[in-house]
Amino acid sequence: MAAGFAFGSILDKPDRRRRILTIGIPMTALFFVLRGFNLYGNGTAGYPYSVGHWSTQPAVSSTIISFLNVEKYPPSLDYLLVTLGPALILLGLLENAKAERGLSRVLLVYGRVPMFYYILHIYLIYVLAILVALAVHQPASWLWHGAIFLLPTPATYGHGLPFIYVIWILAVASLYPACRWYMEFKQRHRDWVWLSYL
Repeated sequence: MAAGFAFGSILDKPDRRRRILTIGIPMTALFFVLRGFNLYGNGTAGYPYSVGHWSTQPAVSSTIISFLNVEKYPPSLDYLLVTLGPALILLGLLENAKAERGLSRVLLVYGRVPMFYYILHIYLIYVLAILVALAVHQPASWLWHGAIFLLPTPATYGHGLPFIYVIWILAVASLYPACRWYMEFKQRHRDWVWLSYL
């Protein structure tokens, strides 16, 4: 968040596209260098849950997955480079894009209220996890007692990737009306400075 706050000053510069790409491209390249040498940047395997180094797998696709499997909590250097670097490149390339209709107009809503969306989605996903577990007769009580943060995942709990994508799309779509309302609320109350933080 602190880096994002400081990054705001770059967005005020007239040559911001060049500056954004000048930061994003080296970050992305540094990810491939560090991850390629496999010596530093992603924690140590097993400490406490870090995946550590990548390794060659029997299938090329599995090797790519191993290479891209970086530690999110706490965020490793590799994680920050591979997420922020390409995001900055994309931001620079889309500098002159207009969000006037279609999907870009929808995405603009989420982009104008990112923290609001983030907070809402945590609670929504938690409620959905409990409801889905109860609906398909999987263990749900562990979700009430700290879930993955405090307890191991039960052996009979889990869903396939297609189901996860359906729930993900459902969660994002269901939060659109609230995000749109909040975006419009912020626009009507520009004098309430504190709203810009949520």
